[in-house]
Amino acid sequence: MTRAELGELTVTELVELVVQLQATNGQLQERIAELEARLKRPPKTPKNSSVPPSAGRKASRGKSSGRSAKGKRGAKAGHKGTSRRRAEPEVVIECCLDRCPDCESVLSDVEQRLVGSNQVVEIPPVKPVVVEAQRYGCTCPECGAWQVADYPPGMEPERVFGRRVETVITYLHEVHHLSYARLRVVMQALFGLLISLGALVNVVRRAARRLEPTAEAIRDEIRQSQVVGSDETGARVNGQNHWQWVFVTDTATYHVIASSRGSSVIERVMGGAVPLVWVSDLWSAQCKASKQHHQICHAHQLRDLQFAIDAERSAWAYHFQQLLLRSQRLSKRRGRLPVTLYQRAVAHLEADCDVLLAQSVALPEAHKLLRRYHKHRQALFVFLYHPNVPYDNNGAERALRNSVIHRKVSGGFRSQAGADAHAIVSSVVDTARKRDQDIVDVLQDLIGPPAPTQTIHCLVGGRGE
Repeated sequence: MTRAELGELTVTELVELVVQLQATNGQLQERIAELEARLKRPPKTPKNSSVPPSAGRKASRGKSSGRSAKGKRGAKAGHKGTSRRRAEPEVVIECCLDRCPDCESVLSDVEQRLVGSNQVVEIPPVKPVVVEAQRYGCTCPECGAWQVADYPPGMEPERVFGRRVETVITYLHEVHHLSYARLRVVMQALFGLLISLGALVNVVRRAARRLEPTAEAIRDEIRQSQVVGSDETGARVNGQNHWQWVFVTDTATYHVIASSRGSSVIERVMGGAVPLVWVSDLWSAQCKASKQHHQICHAHQLRDLQFAIDAERSAWAYHFQQLLLRSQRLSKRRGRLPVTLYQRAVAHLEADCDVLLAQSVALPEAHKLLRRYHKHRQALFVFLYHPNVPYDNNGAERALRNSVIHRKVSGGFRSQAGADAHAIVSSVVDTARKRDQDIVDVLQDLIGPPAPTQTIHCLVGGRGE
């Protein structure tokens, strides 16, 4: 309005106009404050969200990382070092004097005594051995039929490399994540064995077929478990986005790579089994899993609450974060507290949780978390009532780390068969780790005994030809 128009207004009209302008100004100031808060929100990092650790900023060495350039490196104070124990030597080198270094007198016939020894561990030259199985036949003197001996296991006509070679290739590719191209170079450099890329692929797939029954037994064990944790991560198969799922217990780990991230994968793996407790994050497919109780991962929630604290200075988020940490400390003290005292502490914690959930929260990030915990109230503290239930899903997440490394090194799988082979071998290897078994021995036992490395006379079955 112009000055002339304002001059024509009555006092009452001017007062009303000022009141309206004040209200509008207040709304605009609130909007400006909201937009400024959004601009000042901290970035999401692995510490305050579910952003993967690889996406976080890496700390630099030196002054910026808080470490002095002249600071002492090495073991921490109080660390007890260990040394290699002396072993019974297979080769002994006797170092005797030939002549006196001072007067050149001959000492070879003089009796000398041992004054010291030193041991060095060495690897003898590794050379591949070509093993040939020769079939013999004869005419049976009883029935007159011509009979021919079978090849022994591991010496089939379609086989080119022995089972020990298959074990080494599978171990290096699946456990240490050497790509097929690098594995080809390593096999030639260390063992003098030239193998094509196609042959390496076939070796791993053939090994996976032998490991498959063991992987299926691991899956059946998980189906019978009372507590199962699960998680999933991305995978690339033949240029398409797939998902690698993992299902874990205290003693077993099972992997499967599928084209879906939906609950149908869980249904197929679990085969109708309903565990007592399902441990996972809040992905919708995980929430749909059949179970009696659901324990959601506290580690995810602590990070999300931390973001609300960083972005909004939310007191409610801070108090709820402290409540979750308090519940974790309480679970660790379960065995040291009398039963009645422990139950009383759990009841107090549950009551404090209800008080926090009954509060009104206006800040958007904190309000989103408040609604989440209202919805999943019964999944917050299941671990306080079942001793074998963890309060996080870190076991499943750790089980996927090696596969993430494998994916980054190899770039993905060129076929579903390769993806299935990786899932089978990973299931057997991860389960062996949990059971403190030697991985190479487990692979060797399941892939099969190696071929003999010296000439033998082998009596085997036969058939008429």
